[in-house]
Amino acid sequence: MTGREPTTIERMQCGALAGLVAQSMTYPLEVTRRRMQTIGIVRAAGTDAAVNVLGGTIRTSKAHRVAQTLEKDPTMLATLTHVLREQGLRGLFKGVSMNWVKGPVAFSISFTTFDIIKKKLTPDSASSQ
Repeated sequence: MTGREPTTIERMQCGALAGLVAQSMTYPLEVTRRRMQTIGIVRAAGTDAAVNVLGGTIRTSKAHRVAQTLEKDPTMLATLTHVLREQGLRGLFKGVSMNWVKGPVAFSISFTTFDIIKKKLTPDSASSQ
């Protein structure tokens, strides 16, 4: 817009803002993915059901009852809907504050590093066109 290159601080600010927006928009999907990974119930044939615990399995009657309610493995949409029903919209953003601390820092460093390296690797003749 102004015809000048952004300063390093401006690049970092743009990266931080982009990271903040991106993480806020995609965080419900992260919560859903994490929920699906930690469900931990493995359906089995007959009356067997197991709960995954740190690489091992424990057979329990509670796991069997829960496994019976699962007609098939939960989908992303089903898990998302379950979280919304169980905890409301707030449930989809549990823990987002920690991502707001670490995310913008990581994104700003990443954006700035990319721009600096790209500038160093681009020949002068290509940048003046």
